Amino acid sequence: MYKTKPFVWLGLLCFSLTTTAVGESPPLVNFSGQVGLFYDGYNYAEENYDSFRPRYPDHLLRFSAHATFSAGKYFSMPFGIDITNQKTNYRLPNLPEERFIDYIQNPRNNVSVNPTYKWAQAFLGTQTPAYSPLTTGDIPIFGLGLELTPGNFLFSLNYGKSQIGINPSPFEDIAGAYEQWMLASRIGIGQAAGTKFILQMVKLSDDQQSIDSKPNHTQPSEGITIAPLLQIKLAEQWRFSTELATSVYTDDLLGPDVTPDNELTSLAESFITVNASTNADLSNITSLEWRTDAASIGGEVRYIGPGFQPVGYRTMERDVIDYNLKTNFRLFNSKVLLSGSTGIRTNNLENTTMESTNRFIANVNLFTQLSRVVSVNTSYSNFGFRNNVAFDTLKVEMIQNLFSVSPAFQFDRTNASHIINTGASFQFFDEYNMHDGQTVSTASQTFNLGYNVALKSTPLSMGVMGLLLDNETPQSQLNLYNIGLNARYRLLDKKLTPSLLFSFSGIKRNEETPDKRKRLNLKTDYKLTPKLNFRLAYTWSNYQYGTTRPDAVTNEHRVQFSVAQRF
Repeated sequence: MYKTKPFVWLGLLCFSLTTTAVGESPPLVNFSGQVGLFYDGYNYAEENYDSFRPRYPDHLLRFSAHATFSAGKYFSMPFGIDITNQKTNYRLPNLPEERFIDYIQNPRNNVSVNPTYKWAQAFLGTQTPAYSPLTTGDIPIFGLGLELTPGNFLFSLNYGKSQIGINPSPFEDIAGAYEQWMLASRIGIGQAAGTKFILQMVKLSDDQQSIDSKPNHTQPSEGITIAPLLQIKLAEQWRFSTELATSVYTDDLLGPDVTPDNELTSLAESFITVNASTNADLSNITSLEWRTDAASIGGEVRYIGPGFQPVGYRTMERDVIDYNLKTNFRLFNSKVLLSGSTGIRTNNLENTTMESTNRFIANVNLFTQLSRVVSVNTSYSNFGFRNNVAFDTLKVEMIQNLFSVSPAFQFDRTNASHIINTGASFQFFDEYNMHDGQTVSTASQTFNLGYNVALKSTPLSMGVMGLLLDNETPQSQLNLYNIGLNARYRLLDKKLTPSLLFSFSGIKRNEETPDKRKRLNLKTDYKLTPKLNFRLAYTWSNYQYGTTRPDAVTNEHRVQFSVAQRF
């Protein structure tokens, strides 16, 4: 029963709060945001394509509410709710008996309430603690959090589940995973954009009792990272920052009970389980930046130790040192914007493997507003990778260059406004082939053109677009073209807005006959009130395959409906 009730009760709650806020106490109580109900329906038909996999679920219902409730001068409560009737976002042999709390905590949903009073804020439900590059920043958790910022003081505490437990099932090709919990905290003093010192700690722990059987290729793990961060405002435009992180990580909690002879692991024994699989290391990021309203130049040195395990990040390349230079300029009243960065990365600093690698990375982006009508955006990037091995069979060397230019034209006339977008990009990729000792070159070219016109005498806008792509290697060739038409019209005093988009594509691989795809999208928006909007859309996709899959045809139909209320 609870799987349907949240949609009803949450909707009633939001609308009742709105009525109270607007009707009774407008000066003291306010409710702003958006509440919406969304439905997607999908089906398909295929001919001579038995292995075709549908791209969407048959029926998907979603409820979404993102709003802020405020009362008085100091209290506000932002909250977000995204729930769905989708059964699961992970594969299981059987759907488990799901309690209400399990339903709310499941990653397919997102429920968060973050009340704030003056300098105190609480985090309830889904949240993603983002402290620093060496501690945590991309792992969402479901739990509790608190942040206090009175004056120049800072204190944060976050605790919650970062991964659900999944029982392994080799017959269903399910690897399994342990339930995982995260604890993160920081305390410091100073100003966010000025001088400050912050001590940070993140701990990640797998629950060994969360699943019934042990996965074959996954061990329960536990780790902790402690990282002091110091930032000094040397002058009005100069800022120095350094972060030193210590990580102690146990890869297998079930490993041999032998304590490594390491001072860092000895200190961590009071916080995590330490055994023969425990490793520890240091990392550091130090930067110096000069910044004004019109320009900034900064240098950064980044060292990631070979044994450093990012507790609060899913992945991080280790055993590397980076030297980076970043620039940003705003010139001639922001008519010229130039940004760029360049750097060198070297790995295998500890000689733990046979080869070392060096990479050169650079990118530059230039935007120029030549006149009220003409603007040009240009970019260039270079990526290089090579190792220092003399043996041809182990040698790795590759270089990529990408250049693009995108002129745009926008001008008004008496009867209409016109926008023309053009673009061209060229990519060259050379890679050393260790099998035959030859360098393999890949060249890719892309050209696009778009034109849109909005009539002033009638609420009609139309447009056409085209794209051409050519990708060629010594072994294969891919050619793709796409043309499209779009139109939009406003009726009933601009309350009803029907629109359509039709596109036709051709995809040719090597000497095969091309695949052809047609897509039609019909959509209409209706504003019942200035803040209440209904949307209905239908998409049809037809794919006729060439000799890559003889006589195969697929037809897909998708219907989408939504109602959204802004406050």
